[in-house]
Amino acid sequence: MKKSKRVLGAKALQPPPGEAGRVEEPATLRQRSEVSVREAKDLLSSLLQRAAAGEEIVITSDGEPKAMLVRYRPTASGRRWVSLADFRATMPETPDSTAEIRRQRDITY
Repeated sequence: MKKSKRVLGAKALQPPPGEAGRVEEPATLRQRSEVSVREAKDLLSSLLQRAAAGEEIVITSDGEPKAMLVRYRPTASGRRWVSLADFRATMPETPDSTAEIRRQRDITY
């Protein structure tokens, strides 16, 4: 297994000639390790624990990076929340709003 390297990113750097497709991302101090596919098969449980702790693990095949294990970060899903304050402002305030609610409902059908 290769030793881990520390990558410190303060700002994006211009790639050296010949590496135009490679982009250096700005990042906080993070630890990155490289393991081969065979090592990853043998050490999967420990690699998952290390990734969960925040380490980035690059899986290589024939010396070339093929995949990366990183900590799982759930994303929010579903419809975006929209305030109904403007809609409620158009509604007249009455002691019994049942008739107005039915009217608004019937307009949409």
